[in-house]
Amino acid sequence: MTTPRPVRLAALGVLTEGVVALVVAALMVAAGLTFSVWGFLVLLGVGITAAGVALLRGARGARGPSIVVQLLTIGCAFYAAVPSGRPDWGVPVLLLAAAVLAALISRPAREWAGT
Repeated sequence: MTTPRPVRLAALGVLTEGVVALVVAALMVAAGLTFSVWGFLVLLGVGITAAGVALLRGARGARGPSIVVQLLTIGCAFYAAVPSGRPDWGVPVLLLAAAVLAALISRPAREWAGT
């Protein structure tokens, strides 16, 4: 069975999130922050990017970790938008993560994954 369109679109979203994490980590390195600050973000970015690539290649096992990443991202984006008072940062991230999550739990994605 070929990878359904919602999963391919979600894979692009996950891949985008991973690349953004790596870019932010590179900016942290350029700003002179310590390894303990940016090192975790590098590991996270590599993992998210790998999940996005795996989804693009049709690996069903990458769907679960991608769903977890979206749930965590939604929580962080909500925190940025509401308690931290930065809706300019939180709302776009929240909308992207919600759209990716919706694609990952859609009927075609569930049927493709066999769940």
